[in-house]
Amino acid sequence: MRSTPNPPEVNQAKCVGCGLCLQVCPSFVLDVTQGKSRVVRGGWCIECGHCGAICPVEAISYEGTLPDSHPRPWAGAASSAEALELLFRERRSIRVYEKEPVPDKILERILDAGRYAPTGMNSQNVSYVVLKSAEDIEHLRRMTADFYAKLFARIQGRLGALFLRLFAGPRLVESLQDSLPKIEHARKLMEQGQDCLFYHAPVVVVAHAESWDTCSSFNCSVALSHCSLVAHTLGIGCCFNGYLVSAINNDRKTKRWLAIPRGHKCYAAMTLGVQKFRYPRLVKRHTPKVTWR
Repeated sequence: MRSTPNPPEVNQAKCVGCGLCLQVCPSFVLDVTQGKSRVVRGGWCIECGHCGAICPVEAISYEGTLPDSHPRPWAGAASSAEALELLFRERRSIRVYEKEPVPDKILERILDAGRYAPTGMNSQNVSYVVLKSAEDIEHLRRMTADFYAKLFARIQGRLGALFLRLFAGPRLVESLQDSLPKIEHARKLMEQGQDCLFYHAPVVVVAHAESWDTCSSFNCSVALSHCSLVAHTLGIGCCFNGYLVSAINNDRKTKRWLAIPRGHKCYAAMTLGVQKFRYPRLVKRHTPKVTWR
């Protein structure tokens, strides 16, 4: 997270005093005085960039930031609603990958999409651990499998199940117990060389952020969602992995091995790889569960 505020600068010669920057600023940084926009509460700035993006005369800039906010060369939205809806429906959880590696330039482009995801108070606090080595991915898979082997061994005993019911809740224990046949089947497949955790993916991505920040879970999840959508357009399949997230946050050895800092938690993780199959049809999903008020 930012250590010091980096408020915008207003070129008084260019400013026309339209006040648009005030209307879009979420942090009350600017005021119009004597017909010009001025920074009056710079310490409150969260660097969202709305003021500079909306300024019609390019009078607002940030010191030390990349010149990303160039004028848009088109009018309206960058994509139609129909195209975006089709992208949402096309993207699927991919568990079968080609053996070829994902080029670094493609990975960098995918991760770059995550920085444009919204974050609470524009903290931009999402950090990533990217595993590309087959040896590292196998080591992480074994640690994750060991964690779940111990967990399921505990819930099969009365004392272990009682302990988990007290600290994790009965619904979680019941769900884990219902999963035992599937877990046992997956274990046998893995003993035969199959990978039912990471699916032999050539890349594993872990997103982590400060545990004290109540927005961190949202920030990491949305960032990886952005990444997965861009990945799909590039022929790279992704699969979110909640099993890995839980293992990292509940096994200190795994968290240390990934070098996730103290005070951080893993909030999202996914596998990536060149998609082996193409799905010729779309699938249905349940209609939204909405309460209209």
